[in-house]
Amino acid sequence: MSFTGEGPDHAREALIQANERLLESGQGADLTIITKDGSKNYHSAIVCPRSSVLSAAYWGSFKEGVTKTIDLSADTPAFVDKMMCYFYLLDYPYCKNLKLGLHAGMYIIGDKFDIPDLRMIAIGKFTCHCEALGTIQPKRLLEWYPGLFRDVLPLAFNHLPESDQALRKPLAQTIAPCIIANPTMVDSEDYRSYCLEYPLFGLDMQKEILRVAHVSESYSNVCGEQGYNE
Repeated sequence: MSFTGEGPDHAREALIQANERLLESGQGADLTIITKDGSKNYHSAIVCPRSSVLSAAYWGSFKEGVTKTIDLSADTPAFVDKMMCYFYLLDYPYCKNLKLGLHAGMYIIGDKFDIPDLRMIAIGKFTCHCEALGTIQPKRLLEWYPGLFRDVLPLAFNHLPESDQALRKPLAQTIAPCIIANPTMVDSEDYRSYCLEYPLFGLDMQKEILRVAHVSESYSNVCGEQGYNE
């Protein structure tokens, strides 16, 4: 048997486009998801295989299987909506100005509903955004983006176990250079309130600052030994 076409990428794109039409039209939908913003209809054959939690609720011996409805009103509606988009489109849309908090939220909802691939994509986007912020002049980062981390820290420290540092590590690696470049920042009201409210944040920052200082000292020693210092 022979096949013609433009290869797997073309087939993948065609599948995503077909799913997008289903998502927009709701044709054949048999699953209702309720959030604080209302209810929307989806397709259980697309949604449930992607999440063991949703699958168990809908296809297991629970009322959701009878009512054909899953209540997610305890979750942030924007995160639920983008999670459902991800099931159909293998990605989720985001506003350019809300990337950091959204990617953190998508990682958390992926963790809650056992969607490993969503977690991987979300943490990849989150880390890339942190790295992009890290290219900004450290002394200016928090001045240019006041409150940048105010919406992210609750997600990173209130919704994940202490052992999960996927969000915490990139945050520390982004903020630590700011503190090293501008030590008086530790006396700022924002920073002090962060540390008081999230003690693990303060500990993460201390560890990262010490790590960066140790690396810098080791590099200086090597340069000095090899005659690179002026």
